Amino acid sequence: MVIEKYLIYFKKPIRCVYWGEKGIEIVGLPENKKTPPTSKIIENLSIPDVTSEEFRPIIAELRGVETGILLNSSQFIFNIFEFEKIPFQERLKKELVEWRLKKVFPENIDDYDHNFYQLGKKRILSVLYKKTFKDKIESLFAENDVPLIFLGNSTIEIMNCIKKWGRKSPDFLIEIDKGLSMLVFLSKGVPYYIRKFRNEKPTGIVAEIAKTINFIKNNYTNELRSFSLSADPSDIDYQFVKNELEKLNIQPISLASKEEILFSR
Repeated sequence: MVIEKYLIYFKKPIRCVYWGEKGIEIVGLPENKKTPPTSKIIENLSIPDVTSEEFRPIIAELRGVETGILLNSSQFIFNIFEFEKIPFQERLKKELVEWRLKKVFPENIDDYDHNFYQLGKKRILSVLYKKTFKDKIESLFAENDVPLIFLGNSTIEIMNCIKKWGRKSPDFLIEIDKGLSMLVFLSKGVPYYIRKFRNEKPTGIVAEIAKTINFIKNNYTNELRSFSLSADPSDIDYQFVKNELEKLNIQPISLASKEEILFSR
């Protein structure tokens, strides 16, 4: 299973923007394999609050250039549902997923853009984010003559990269963006449990990871022997996380670089 639906996708962009907790990073597609990608960081820009004035420093880098944007998971809501049987028809499948979603989600799902992905015979990943959030992003790019040809989510893109490894994939993924952490537990690259939490202290992050590992061990039969970490070194002490997880007999598996993930399509 590779998640093949996209929030917006037409073709590979020339520039890709990662928009996270600290601001944005603009990465340029390398001309060839021998040329490293270009990169520029603009700090302290938050998508939910950004104004057209604050967006101007980005315009010079992107105007007229086919651009993709990769958003961190702060504005996204993930649910994994299991069913005894999943209908083949998309309409019936959607009705079933929305029926289950309404049981656990207190807000009106009509206010959200809802994407769902079948993970296997009995499991579906549901992903929600506010329509107003998507509209704001599209308006910012359209008003400033920046062709937006891809809009995606970092967690989903990392999962897509990992799935290609098959049996060699890690047993869980740790994605850290400043104070935001995502834990994705995988079986042969396919997610079966996702948790999101906030904590900026390394000891606090490791404590939450350990708590979640105990939950998985008590509620699932999957073994946890390996992990991959996606994080900026300034956001987390990788060696500290590695050492703590090694105490639990869990070993690291290197993940693709941010540039490879950004341009993986």
